[in-house]
Amino acid sequence: MAPRRRLTTFDAFSKTVEDARVRTTSGGVVTIVSSIIICLLIVSEWRDYRQITNRPELIVDKTRGERMNINFNVTFPTIPCDMLTLDVMDISGDQQTEISHGIIKTRLGPDRSIISSESLDLLKASESAPHLDAGYCGPCYGAIPKEEEGKRCCNTCDDVRNAYQEVGWAFGDGTGVEQCERENYPQRVEAVKHEGCNIAGHFSVNKVVGNFHFAPGKSYTSPTVHVHDLNQYSSSDVVHTFAHEIHHLSFGPYHNGIINPLDGAVKHTTERNFNYMYFVKVVSTRFEKIGQAPVDTNQYSVTSHERPIRGGRDEDHKNTMHARGGIPGVFFSYDISPMKVINREERPKSFGSFLIGVCAAVGGVLAVATVIDRGVWEADKALSRKKTI
Repeated sequence: MAPRRRLTTFDAFSKTVEDARVRTTSGGVVTIVSSIIICLLIVSEWRDYRQITNRPELIVDKTRGERMNINFNVTFPTIPCDMLTLDVMDISGDQQTEISHGIIKTRLGPDRSIISSESLDLLKASESAPHLDAGYCGPCYGAIPKEEEGKRCCNTCDDVRNAYQEVGWAFGDGTGVEQCERENYPQRVEAVKHEGCNIAGHFSVNKVVGNFHFAPGKSYTSPTVHVHDLNQYSSSDVVHTFAHEIHHLSFGPYHNGIINPLDGAVKHTTERNFNYMYFVKVVSTRFEKIGQAPVDTNQYSVTSHERPIRGGRDEDHKNTMHARGGIPGVFFSYDISPMKVINREERPKSFGSFLIGVCAAVGGVLAVATVIDRGVWEADKALSRKKTI
């Protein structure tokens, strides 16, 4: 029993005899108020523990050789889909002309209604061209060098158009070209001239400085110049314009934490020869959420410029307004920032900090309540003594 007696000398929580305890009304009030305060403080500590904060961090982007997806959805209400071309080029020399993979073009009526798929089928050239003789070799109308005559054939309208493109000649609507008239190409051009186009999809680019643009006509690229065949666009009796609406434009995977500044942008013009330029600054962004896999994407800022084109005709190459004043269209020039933003979710408190906070709240409230209860008790006894004197 001696060891137990020694331990009692260290007891900091001395006990009182049950019979010696006095319960008062004031003590009950103080206990109830203290319990409520303790519960509120514990709830507050729990909320602080469960709270998630977003801590942004800016670092140098050290990634190399990455590619980036560009997602878009744009409507051109006064340009037929057959006349619209999407080209991409970057500072590394990579060029993608007349992109079609991953792209959906939707033909729109003058009231922006979607033209049915039956109408699309009726206008397919492959279904309107008759069977050709096995020995048939169509002319290219001087669009190939003389030394290649007889060795190269232009059997379809697209073959003639491609031959014209290679030598930088304007093509027009195909009138007077045997292959095109056989495929009813002039009639198709006439049938769609009042239509609009919605073009949507995605394409992959090198993560370097570059640009992509929507312009009229087939494109032609040489080591020194990039031009478009604007003959059909500029000579049409219908005034086509590059008025447009950008429904969506983003760089990289979707994330709900990113606001794309060009989404919903609308531009109107009544001029045929008009140029829109968007200068985009792309910043790599990483989202790290608690309990989820990290998401690497991009956000961007943008400035825009628009101007009418005052151009002319290049008679040497039979192209219309291809270089002197610029090309009508919508151009997006993007630059890649060398910095990377990391948005990291964190909990400001650990579970241990939560427990410490709860203990501090309980102990502090009980200590203050004890002082208050003792003070009320002593004051009540003093008043009682005065009344008995």
